[in-house]
Amino acid sequence: MSLSRRQVVSAACVFVTAAGMLTTTAMGQTLIKLGHDQPESSTHHQAALKFKELVEARSGGRIRVQIFPSSMLGSGVQTVEQLQAGAIEAASLPTAWVAPLAPSLQVLDLPFLFPSREVAHRVIDGPVGAAILEPLQKVNIVGVGFWESGFKQFTGNFPIRTPADYQGRKIRTMPAQVIQEQFKSFGAVPTTIAFGELYSALQQKVVDGQENPIVTIAAMRFFEVQKYLTLSNHGFIAYVFMMNKPFLDRLPADQRDLVLAAARESTLFQRSLLQKAEEAHLEQFKRAGIEISTLTAAQRAEFEKASKPVYDWYAGRFGTAMLDRVRQEAQAQSR
Repeated sequence: MSLSRRQVVSAACVFVTAAGMLTTTAMGQTLIKLGHDQPESSTHHQAALKFKELVEARSGGRIRVQIFPSSMLGSGVQTVEQLQAGAIEAASLPTAWVAPLAPSLQVLDLPFLFPSREVAHRVIDGPVGAAILEPLQKVNIVGVGFWESGFKQFTGNFPIRTPADYQGRKIRTMPAQVIQEQFKSFGAVPTTIAFGELYSALQQKVVDGQENPIVTIAAMRFFEVQKYLTLSNHGFIAYVFMMNKPFLDRLPADQRDLVLAAARESTLFQRSLLQKAEEAHLEQFKRAGIEISTLTAAQRAEFEKASKPVYDWYAGRFGTAMLDRVRQEAQAQSR
């Protein structure tokens, strides 16, 4: 008999033991419950399985990992709350779900922040990335590192070459103000539509376009209901791989080290899988007949210029300290 989501959430909470003790199984093993929001076919789930494999093998079976994919533990907000409370020990979620606890994370949602994936990785894997994650420790969470869904791309039922192409177009966005400000700066009309309803909204032309990474466009088959895809690489979708801080603090030093090392290795594994998947999906899109173009340097410069109001909005709300650090590091890593 399958469990409802509420039953799964309740079951996860039952695992929490008395204060100061590690969660253990009936066999006396330490248990790590890991939740994420992607399907079992995703690179995220494959990375979770890699983390499980590494931890269980290197601990000699002393630590066991239980994975809850596809938002089985509830929404992003609910999963973060369980991680904070210690009902689960690990999670991987997009920055948008974690940013309310650490506003520093919102800097990563700004458009045209990184010139390439390689530069993005160098920035988030270094001291600046650690500084972005550091505020999470104040809320009982350790940000171990960043998985990803890759860069977002523009799709539409109209060709997209310059910001002017968006003028008056209804574009689906997430209910995140930074994303809505982005499309407003292009002259579009941001329209919030539930993710699960987006395919039919595109099919019925309720909205004219959307943005998502290549793997998401493929998984949700948006390429069937959009005629144009512009490889814009305009927004990097980072996932925070994070763990409950009291749990990590209570682990013996050798076990803590092997868990963190396994997390870092699974991060590199996930990124490698994602890049290979993107290449295959682009071939799939071409066979389906979608018209694919890439922004030229001049076109990208136009979009970057048009995005300035988004940066002004961000600076007015959060200041420029973290943004300046990210920009300076991105520039340094681009040389």
